[in-house]
Amino acid sequence: MNLFLKLAIFVICSISINSSSLAFDLKKLQQKLEQNLKQIQKPKSSAGKNSNPLGNLLNSKKIVGTGATSTVGVAGSSSVAKGNQGGGKANAKRVCEPSFPKLIKNLPGANIGNLEKDFGKSAIEIKNLLEKKPPRSNDQIVSSLKTFSGAFESKEIELLYNKFLLNKDLDSLSQMREIAGINPGFSKDKKQIKADASFGYGIVHYVYSGLGSNKNLGIQYIKNASGSPDNIGALVVYGAWQFYGINVGQNVENGNKMTMDGYNRAYDKNIKVEVAGKFKGMKKFTYGEKIFMAIAGDNRNPYKQQYQNQLAHAAQMEQKVKAELAKEGQYRKSGWWPAVIEQQNRQHELLSLLGENLGIAEELSDLKAKYLVLKSKVSSDNKLIERMVIINEAMNKRVQKALKEKDAVDQKGKENIANLQYDNEIMIMQNDMLGVGITLAGPAGAGGFGEMAEIFKIVGLYERVACKVYSGIKSYAKRTNVQLKKAPTNPKAKFTRKFGRKS
Repeated sequence: MNLFLKLAIFVICSISINSSSLAFDLKKLQQKLEQNLKQIQKPKSSAGKNSNPLGNLLNSKKIVGTGATSTVGVAGSSSVAKGNQGGGKANAKRVCEPSFPKLIKNLPGANIGNLEKDFGKSAIEIKNLLEKKPPRSNDQIVSSLKTFSGAFESKEIELLYNKFLLNKDLDSLSQMREIAGINPGFSKDKKQIKADASFGYGIVHYVYSGLGSNKNLGIQYIKNASGSPDNIGALVVYGAWQFYGINVGQNVENGNKMTMDGYNRAYDKNIKVEVAGKFKGMKKFTYGEKIFMAIAGDNRNPYKQQYQNQLAHAAQMEQKVKAELAKEGQYRKSGWWPAVIEQQNRQHELLSLLGENLGIAEELSDLKAKYLVLKSKVSSDNKLIERMVIINEAMNKRVQKALKEKDAVDQKGKENIANLQYDNEIMIMQNDMLGVGITLAGPAGAGGFGEMAEIFKIVGLYERVACKVYSGIKSYAKRTNVQLKKAPTNPKAKFTRKFGRKS
């Protein structure tokens, strides 16, 4: 059985299955192992930390679990994945207008010159590089940048990293680089920010190395971020690299310990994103659990037997979830593609309607005709969706120009634009949920690492267009006195228009 599938199923609380039944309860394991704890060899990690294979799991005051308190399903033809985002209010404003904490204002800003030195390229060359899809990598630990959108414990860097993912802007990337080089002094917060920025900057270099970024520099930054202070994502990635002997010398015990620490830290964060505290409203990080569980079940792990109860429980949950999914008919041969395609189709229709209200329907007709042809064929050739995305981006450029230049529309037009903004905000939330669902499903549920990366690219481009529509309409509304609707906060809210069907 594919271990990554086990992991995906293990964290999915879907349909009628009670989330509490999926808890990764290690108390029983603890009782069996505590008596032998003193006999366990404890080599030092790269940061000089205790390499106890049980790590923080042996805290008698807590039960370690998935942290999954919401339902996450696999998207079908008529719905997107259901999940819980951050603080439970994954609205369009949070996605498209992240507010940066005050502390970041006191941190170094961008320095494009230093960025150019690291890449060995001009700013324009770096920008062109980042706009391309990273080539498929043989590293099965690092599949995409989106996977690590929640791998931070400081809001400043989480927001900065996700701003980079959204815009691929050099300023955000450069600022992470500069923050990674600060002297944090005795400030605990700044130490965490430094570690988070190091990982964020390093993982970008690593993922884009096939296109000309600095792979070795990326590895060094990730290594630094797994030291002291450390970052969740770096603990998981560098620990897994150590376990499997990828990019660094193999150290099975230390790799096991580091990934477990990353998993534990992620768990602590995940259960707090919906309550008051420093993690309130931040993104969950579930990928660490997948990696740790894969390592826990690996034959090379000397502590594999100690984790068998948990893996067996995961296997049982897998069968239950698969049965429920089969009953609902939510799995398809193309996996997530139907939901991804559906999102693109909705966005195309919304852009078309917005263009009609702005009086540029004729200008968009050529693009709409091309899209219609692709739409009729994409179900049998998922690769065509990239061309559909390009068309939607081209349509949006024309729509944005109209939003800046067109005069106010009549009252009916104003109502239509307000409704389209409302619908676009729902779509933004749904797209955010879709990304979470794909992350939880993992490579096994997304057709492999290469396909997962491709899907994330499409999801990311969708978000960029949707956020530009969001901002463009807000500016237009302010300029022409269009009264917008109260923003929706529920991704399952009803659209004002029946997208995909005749109204």
